[in-house]
Amino acid sequence: MATGRDPQERRLWAVAMSASSTLTGPALVGVLIDWALNSWPWCTVAGVLVGMGGLFVLLLRLSQPKGPTP
Repeated sequence: MATGRDPQERRLWAVAMSASSTLTGPALVGVLIDWALNSWPWCTVAGVLVGMGGLFVLLLRLSQPKGPTP
């Protein structure tokens, strides 16, 4: 019988994938907008800043304790 992964390891992988997509998604959208409007690099910079803000919010939310408060 195959054993499942440790839940803590699965949570770590989920956090890593969420963080990477939170940071790169807005940056890629900024690159596409810059390419379409020929306005280099301003939308890309804005996308990176939005992605960094989203990443900080994500990491702050994930660092909060889980479960009921005593």
